Amino acid sequence: MFRAQRPRTAQLTPREVDGPVSGVALLLPGGFVRSHFGPLRIAELGLQGLAAELTERGRPHGLAVHLLRYRYSGWNGADADTAVDTRRALDELARRHPGAPVVLIGNSLGGRAAFWCADHPSVAGVVGIAPWLPSGDRVDHLAGRRVLIVHGTADHSAANAAQSLEYALRARRVVPDLARYEVPGGNHYLVRRSADINALTTDFTLTALGAETAPLATGAVCAPLPVRS
Repeated sequence: MFRAQRPRTAQLTPREVDGPVSGVALLLPGGFVRSHFGPLRIAELGLQGLAAELTERGRPHGLAVHLLRYRYSGWNGADADTAVDTRRALDELARRHPGAPVVLIGNSLGGRAAFWCADHPSVAGVVGIAPWLPSGDRVDHLAGRRVLIVHGTADHSAANAAQSLEYALRARRVVPDLARYEVPGGNHYLVRRSADINALTTDFTLTALGAETAPLATGAVCAPLPVRS
């Protein structure tokens, strides 16, 4: 009952800022390994708190916040539908906001799309929240981007913590200041630490866009998630 009707094309929610846009946060929700149903509404709802915090703190800096509603709620093998939709959305954002840098923020399935599309010329940074990062996904294209990964140590889903750790260790060769935070005992959904994750992600996003400077731990792939003050 949480699957929305499939749109004919992927859709960007309206930008959450008035006036000139100097940067963009693009939220990419989770989904399934395979599915041709429409976007998973409950996954979209799970990003509402983060979208609200990004909007509130980013408004003085001209940050536009969008969520992408995919055509399908699945990656779907070689079709990589989620990544295809993300790349098209990045092209559209570049058309709407020429020169505005983008931070991709992907949860679970959306995390893989975020990392796949990090080579788009508009992308300044990538965030994966419990991202699905299968072994073998490329990392060289992350050079020049800022990278943040957050994962629960008890996430044993398809998007498990061991895979994101392996990915982070490989990616650190091209992104030496990559930051990966762990939630001890956290499962895939990380609901109990959502306030901390939202604050950390917003700090990272504004820093990656040059709007603020946050004291983020970098270079560590197993740092504990900080507690929101």
